[in-house]
Amino acid sequence: MSRRLVLATGNPHKVTELAAMVRAAGLPLTVCSARSLGPAPEIPEDQGSFEAHARLKALGIAGWLKGRGEPGTTLVLADDSGICVEALDGAPGVDSAYFAGPQADDAANNARLVAELGARKLEGSPAHYLCVLALTRVDGGPIAGAEAGVRLFTGRWDGEVRTSPRGSGGFGYDPYFWPTGSARSSAELAPAEKNALSHRGRATAELLAALPAVLG
Repeated sequence: MSRRLVLATGNPHKVTELAAMVRAAGLPLTVCSARSLGPAPEIPEDQGSFEAHARLKALGIAGWLKGRGEPGTTLVLADDSGICVEALDGAPGVDSAYFAGPQADDAANNARLVAELGARKLEGSPAHYLCVLALTRVDGGPIAGAEAGVRLFTGRWDGEVRTSPRGSGGFGYDPYFWPTGSARSSAELAPAEKNALSHRGRATAELLAALPAVLG
């Protein structure tokens, strides 16, 4: 019988990506977003690390679902990810989604990235994407390898950001990010290629390898 895997995110791109990977792995899970189940609470992202944010979001959504009577075996997965640019001392980092302000969209965030590099008279900089996934159960039950009821999976994707975008795929900073050794930007990669190489793909690969034991 399929169990539910609830993503603590409002980003539909992330739900689509993970659902495709879960289907490809043949796992008996139905992937959905917390918002599709009701007025999910906004979890403050006021910590200083991707790990802390992912953990907070996973536990916060699990607690909300428990209060709504969700089965205890339902899994909750939170993702915190972003891009860290060497020339910007690691920024935007944990503030990647809000680099240009609380209501910023991808275009505004990318415009600020370009402006910040331009202010330093740079056309590019080494950078990396980082993704941390946090997995927990609604009832707080045991998960192999978990610490305090939450198991973390981490993926990193190294490359370079440039001030001239290329490609129309992906989302976020993808048109401005060239993976190490690639002649194409992240936004020019086919979804399957990106999933195999990206920070989220690598973290998710670790997650998918662990899920059979969790489900068993």
